[in-house]
Amino acid sequence: MIEIRPIIIGIITVIALYIVANVLSGLNISLIDLMLAGIAVGFMIGKDIKVAAINSGVFGVIGGIILTILLIIVYYVAGYGSVLGALVNTLLIYLVLGIVVAVVGGVLGAVIKLETEKSVS
Repeated sequence: MIEIRPIIIGIITVIALYIVANVLSGLNISLIDLMLAGIAVGFMIGKDIKVAAINSGVFGVIGGIILTILLIIVYYVAGYGSVLGALVNTLLIYLVLGIVVAVVGGVLGAVIKLETEKSVS
């Protein structure tokens, strides 16, 4: 039921998108990165919306934790180390929001896959 390969590809994609976006713009657009990678994971799964949602949820948890750790590192390097304790609630809310966005992206990816298969046949 859980397929590891699309999840790993999604994690690598979301880390790459996050690093490139952070270097080029300096902005934190990790929710968009999670949405795009979630769509890719859902599209790669594509068998069923429920299976895609479960796999995207697993991807969202792992990818969200990794992006939160990267965000903490970026905050620490930028000089916000003294206020990281105050930002814990915000980071946890951001993590939960990232998981939800990844699941929504996975469902969208599965719907796109199922609709393209339907229109081809």
